[in-house]
Amino acid sequence: MDTEFSPSKQLGLWVSAVLLFTILALLFVLVVNPGGIGIALLLPWRIAAGALLSGLLLGLVSRAYRLLTTRYILGRGGLALRWGLRREVIPMSAVQWIRPVSDFQTRLPRPVGALPGMIFGARNVPGLGPVEYAASDSSSLLLVAASGRYFAISPRDPETFLGLYERLSELGSLVSYEPHSESLDTLRKKIWQDKIARGLLGGGLAAGLAVLALAFALAGTRAEITWTTLERVGSGQVFLLAFFSLFIWLLNLGVGLYFYLRGGMEKAMIYLLWAGSILTSLLLAAAMLILAL
Repeated sequence: MDTEFSPSKQLGLWVSAVLLFTILALLFVLVVNPGGIGIALLLPWRIAAGALLSGLLLGLVSRAYRLLTTRYILGRGGLALRWGLRREVIPMSAVQWIRPVSDFQTRLPRPVGALPGMIFGARNVPGLGPVEYAASDSSSLLLVAASGRYFAISPRDPETFLGLYERLSELGSLVSYEPHSESLDTLRKKIWQDKIARGLLGGGLAAGLAVLALAFALAGTRAEITWTTLERVGSGQVFLLAFFSLFIWLLNLGVGLYFYLRGGMEKAMIYLLWAGSILTSLLLAAAMLILAL
């Protein structure tokens, strides 16, 4: 019988919530700024700041998603690791050893971009080579060696995890896991081979960027627009619609990719979800043009 472990998530979720609120507040100030409407919105620093904050937001959401989905499944057949879109299934015969990082004399360095409570990524460690991290607590890290590959994990109860591994490795496996690996590259190859998915994702991104470009054009040529309440407001308000368009695209992208890789939803439904992003962008673009009249 397989036993599922998960990392501690409380700290990571708190950090995610604080950073998410901060980034969204900064984006709101950047987009809806009554003192900087009109042509000022086209200043390069505003564009760069918006792009930087959007990138940070995507990175934060990605790490939070990986934290929420991290699982370590241990059974007589082997060890299965899941985090985000990554999945590694390792037969018990391929697991060479699992040891606490505290047993080593040298400190295991963190991957670039690690945050408190969210330690994800890869790091080249001298003497070991590439180490993949799927952990949340650096004080309870366990290092897994499997056929020349290394994984750093942090189950909530590391002693129980180690004890179970020792017992299972002594018992041996009745039916070994089939080795399996899934990653972002796996998903990218699947998408690239699917012409419909490739076209819908590219079309959705192009439509979202077109709406954003339209927002810059309208904000740069008009001081005010007529808002949905029929009131005259600063033209910077159109950026709310542009960012909403990109948000819908990202949301549909994430949901669609999850089911595309994991299954559980017909491809036709996933295609409709992605097509909905394009339709949403077109409708929002039309709404922006009407508001600017």
